[in-house]
Amino acid sequence: MRVAAEDDAAMGYHTLLVIVGEEEGLDRRLETARLLAQRFDAHVIGLHVLPPPLLPVGYGEAVAYVGPDLVEAQRRAQRRRAEQLKARFSELLGELAPAVAWREVEGDPRQVTLDAAHVADLTLVPQTEDRGLEAIEPNVAEYLAMGAGGPVLVLPRCDWSLPVGRRILVGWNGSRQACRALHDALPLMAGAEQVVLAALGDAAQASLEDALGLLARHGVEARGLPLAAAARPGAALLEQVREQGADLLVMGAYGHSRLRELILGGTTRYVLQRAQVPVLASS
Repeated sequence: MRVAAEDDAAMGYHTLLVIVGEEEGLDRRLETARLLAQRFDAHVIGLHVLPPPLLPVGYGEAVAYVGPDLVEAQRRAQRRRAEQLKARFSELLGELAPAVAWREVEGDPRQVTLDAAHVADLTLVPQTEDRGLEAIEPNVAEYLAMGAGGPVLVLPRCDWSLPVGRRILVGWNGSRQACRALHDALPLMAGAEQVVLAALGDAAQASLEDALGLLARHGVEARGLPLAAAARPGAALLEQVREQGADLLVMGAYGHSRLRELILGGTTRYVLQRAQVPVLASS
């Protein structure tokens, strides 16, 4: 709940990066970017990554020859799709001009988006689902959450409530990552109707009152929610999202060995793949 007359635009996100691809929910992602840009008087950069042309993999005589015509045909197809996405981006965000820009970059989607996120205040990225061998490496959303250097807003495959951040649930455990996420979400909390800090377990609850005091001094009235420790913290957080009627989950992103997360599961990975509301993650 907002209790101070702070100016959202003054304390907010002034450079928004929105990843534009063919994933589900593109129009809603662009609409979310538009609403945030209007609220915070922000500049919006739309980034579309063109993957390098696919080349066959083989050995010896099994290697197929790939001529320049085939490579160029792939690039032409990618550029046609990029033009369609740019047109949609311009249609939905054109009213923000001149505070809007479009970029196309060819390369590894994870590295290109990571580099771009390093110079943005907030990055909007689609939720993705790992399948098969894709699960061996972090997907783009996870990669950004772990290394963007700033907050990443992961937007789900399903529809979500607009505007984002009226009812916020924060996963609090007193860690550096949770502290970073708390600070990164302050611009959204300043205008929220409800902010709840969910503290799972005794260690998290030990610093809960101090975290609430920090928010109060920023003009944010929040409520603490002490919870018993859970064997599956990610599932417990998503359950509280439902119980509290939250439309945004704020959490720290925790990086581990990818193999360890595949075997044991990981809170960050679990939440980012299963959340049905936007997740603001920071590391």
